[in-house]
Amino acid sequence: MAKNPKLFGKTFRLSWSELAVGIATSVLGLVLIICPGLASSVVFNAIGVVAIIIGIVHLVRYFMLDAKLAMASNGMFVGLMWLVGGILLIVLKNFLLSLLPFFFGLMLLIGGIGKLQYTLNFKRMGATRWYLELVGTILSIAFGIIILVNPFSTALLLMRIIGIALLIEGIQDLISHYAYKKATQAYYVEFEKD
Repeated sequence: MAKNPKLFGKTFRLSWSELAVGIATSVLGLVLIICPGLASSVVFNAIGVVAIIIGIVHLVRYFMLDAKLAMASNGMFVGLMWLVGGILLIVLKNFLLSLLPFFFGLMLLIGGIGKLQYTLNFKRMGATRWYLELVGTILSIAFGIIILVNPFSTALLLMRIIGIALLIEGIQDLISHYAYKKATQAYYVEFEKD
């Protein structure tokens, strides 16, 4: 078994991007729950600014890498994608606002489907609580479908439902990344012993 994996320790940690995305998703969810009316343009501006910052950090890290390491890195591409995405969110926010429910619903649905592999990997590694990941996967897919179908009578209620889904998603992603890395580390330590 792996010895005491730590969240920010040397043996085990979440990457800054995993932390940033999980926290940003949770905060966005809270904003949508508390102030669904305010959330429209403010949310797009906030997400755009966060994406631009993440893009700049990726680009700076890429250009600070040694030439040999930079050749094996996709940091420039990732940085440019975040940067351009953030700028587009701010510039096209009025058009994108009309697509907001569809975007969030699709994001949750695709994310949930993507988590199926995490769930299967947990099970294959013999993790005792792999079914918790399955519950999170089902929740993501269910929220995605509900938001895409949009059976709600008001836009404010829809925004609150999106907020609840994003809050759960953000917290679940942080826990999932942590648990997955911990399980992977323990699995490979045991694998090497055999």
